[in-house]
Amino acid sequence: MQNKTDFLVSYDFGKAGVWGVVKARTVDEIKAKYPELEVVKAVPNNFTFDIDDEPQGWLAEMVSERGKPA
Repeated sequence: MQNKTDFLVSYDFGKAGVWGVVKARTVDEIKAKYPELEVVKAVPNNFTFDIDDEPQGWLAEMVSERGKPA
């Protein structure tokens, strides 16, 4: 049997959505079992951060909120 690969998927349910990783052999296998999921071909830019770089986007916003009252 073929090895499984991690596939980034999303499920959009109107006003919001969720992201996840499905371990599968192929995109077709995911689509057959879970046709509601969208298999993402490329990781969106705001999903990847290098630990040695300055924070950007939502990560920078999160850091700027440190120590502020909730």
